[in-house]
Amino acid sequence: MGLSEAMLFAFAATIICAFAIAEKIIDIDFEQFMPKNLKKAKMKRILAKRETPLQGARLQKDIKDSFENVLLPLGKADKGYLPKRMDLTFRRKMVHQVELLGKRKLCRDIQVTDVVPLPKNNFKRWNDDGREWRESILQCSSLERLISPQSGKTVHQIYRKNSYLRILQSRHIRHSDRQGKNKEFYSDKGTIICPSCGAEVELSSQQVICPYCGGVIQSEFYDWQTEVFEIYEKMGANMQYGLLLLAYSGIMFLCLTLCLYLIKDTDISLTIGVIATLLILLGIAKIFQSKKEKQENLPKEIVRYSENYLRSCINDALHKDVNKPDLMDYGIGSIILKNVVNTDKTTEITATAYGSETYLPESGKPYTKKTKTTLVLQRARYPERRKTDGAFFKEKDCPSCGANFIPDEHNCCSFCGYSFQVDNAKWVVKATGES
Repeated sequence: MGLSEAMLFAFAATIICAFAIAEKIIDIDFEQFMPKNLKKAKMKRILAKRETPLQGARLQKDIKDSFENVLLPLGKADKGYLPKRMDLTFRRKMVHQVELLGKRKLCRDIQVTDVVPLPKNNFKRWNDDGREWRESILQCSSLERLISPQSGKTVHQIYRKNSYLRILQSRHIRHSDRQGKNKEFYSDKGTIICPSCGAEVELSSQQVICPYCGGVIQSEFYDWQTEVFEIYEKMGANMQYGLLLLAYSGIMFLCLTLCLYLIKDTDISLTIGVIATLLILLGIAKIFQSKKEKQENLPKEIVRYSENYLRSCINDALHKDVNKPDLMDYGIGSIILKNVVNTDKTTEITATAYGSETYLPESGKPYTKKTKTTLVLQRARYPERRKTDGAFFKEKDCPSCGANFIPDEHNCCSFCGYSFQVDNAKWVVKATGES
């Protein structure tokens, strides 16, 4: 059989197989073509007048409040709407974004419709890193707009038919409180008494400095505080299946073409072609499975490993000093561990962090850039456990002079200069490489 004939025969066989497989794995949702699900109808529902972004959505109050605590400050471009209890890194990110929007005289308005909470109208919950975690994802159609509050003009907008809003929160909780279901130390706690001078101090962040005596008061146990908020659009299952089917079809076409061209007997060539296709696919699957197993095993080599805490440390390191004037939003998504090296005292890891950065130039449309950063990080091999029991407020004494530890700009004792390592669980960046 000639090469052109072999290619034509292989193409026909591949198409027949692809259609047979597609019929089994691809499910077409005809409801998306109904009038109520078309873009015009969805846009009308999205733009309906609301007092708050999620008004009318059938959500638990705590889920609704969690999202609106982020959406409202962005929609108003006003730091006054930020809640007191937020992760310090996330608060810095939100403050930076609101300030940039204010400089550009814009608001970032995010409106949604057809909201479906995942999991079903509840938080997904788990324990890790001495904390409780909860996550909620809203499946919806969304419209994100940059609006001038003065003129009401929309400068830029993004419509996402298949949109997802995700929020991740955590809190430190004492074992005794968990058993007794005591909430005294959480949502109702707005002020504290300074253990050094007895003055009443407002609890506004994770670490508070007493304005009267300068003492550093740390609160280790919080009400739920937001760690991550993101909005994204995810590839549908049919699209994923379609891409896999396309890759399979390409491999099958090449195998059948070669076999039909090199082997005279058509039946034998087709059989060998199909077997070769299956063997190649199994080989590829084996490679991916091996990589997956390695990724699953590497965290086991790290004592008390927490991906969420590692992400927080990376975010903090990469964006601690936001010196890009047009940078509006940023975040780290997936983290892939490449290597783990343990010594008697330290653990050193090499990791690749995938993230995104959204820029809002003074003139022109906003744009998003994907980032890929390889980092070498280090921390104590056996870090101190994050406290889950004990006093609500913790005061540290300097081991050198005995005074209440008040750090200076170098994180040393303000009285005697003693260097005091507060947290040996924190991942410290030793080297970075961006691509």
